Amino acid sequence: MINRLKIISIASIAVLIITAGCLRNNGSADKDKPATTTVADTAKAPSVTGQAPLASDEGKIESRLKGRWQRSDGNYLLQVFDVAADSTLKTGYYNPNPVNVESGEWTVQDGRLFIRVILRDVNYPGSTYVLEYLPGDEILAGNYFQAVDGVNYEVMFSRVK
Repeated sequence: MINRLKIISIASIAVLIITAGCLRNNGSADKDKPATTTVADTAKAPSVTGQAPLASDEGKIESRLKGRWQRSDGNYLLQVFDVAADSTLKTGYYNPNPVNVESGEWTVQDGRLFIRVILRDVNYPGSTYVLEYLPGDEILAGNYFQAVDGVNYEVMFSRVK
């Protein structure tokens, strides 16, 4: 279990480093603008998770992503209602009350499934999750850009059964 958590941490750090680099605008993050990281940019990192590659069949992706996901460090809940063939996601976010979701998207790159969810609400002016689906562990792990303070956090969500 400890080795699995180390692997997840390494993968999350890789995503964090890539995402932080993508957020730079002339060397610094702009707190007044939403995060500009694309899911495709994040997916360019080499896989360090040791997870088996994922097929890009939308039906399989829908079954992997749909559902409720609880963040490991609090009462934050991400719910994926719909996974569309055009790479969009219909999602909800709760802390614990509903927070407006501006957009959600998914992509498969090099056999790895990524999602990006952008929040747009009071205290969430473009805060962004960029997460990788790790099938062996049934988790979403990656980066949360907290736009108010311009800070990135390593986060993990587990499926709520």
